[in-house]
Amino acid sequence: MDHSQIEDLIEQRKAERTPYAEIQRVDETTLDINGHIYSIETNVRDAFDLGEFSNRFNPIFTHYDYIVGDWGYGQLRLTGFYRDDRNVSEDLRYRTIQDYLLEVANLGTNYFIIKNLDPVVRPVGGKTSFQTNQRPKDKHNKRKRPNRTRNQSRPPKSFQTGKHRRKRQFTIRQRSED
Repeated sequence: MDHSQIEDLIEQRKAERTPYAEIQRVDETTLDINGHIYSIETNVRDAFDLGEFSNRFNPIFTHYDYIVGDWGYGQLRLTGFYRDDRNVSEDLRYRTIQDYLLEVANLGTNYFIIKNLDPVVRPVGGKTSFQTNQRPKDKHNKRKRPNRTRNQSRPPKSFQTGKHRRKRQFTIRQRSED
């Protein structure tokens, strides 16, 4: 398969792909994405392309306050950032967007910044759907160990008391010499 056939196949797959979101342009700088309002804050060298953005957009970006799109090697890359006052990692805050564009994006690339005017706020410290307090049921009915710390050792068996106390019996035999 030569390079032109691969490019044709990629273009065919892009055309067949169904977008993850319903994106409509309200006006020149406002977008409606799945019922959330977004505003295009920065559009360097007319980098925003609605068709390519709708192909790349994923609903996970509705959690972010800002979406940065940059072009590299003919492909659009989207990255999410939060407001500076949110309790998130330092490299995900709005003030680090310029650092991201200088260090990660291609030098002098076309880029745009979209602000989410209605972000879906995830609860901080709350449980997500994959975190539960339920333990898996014990299938083998294993006997539970008593709670001991790592430094605590088991009591010697000779000092065990109670119903199941065992006495050891020894028989001493002489060796037979053949």
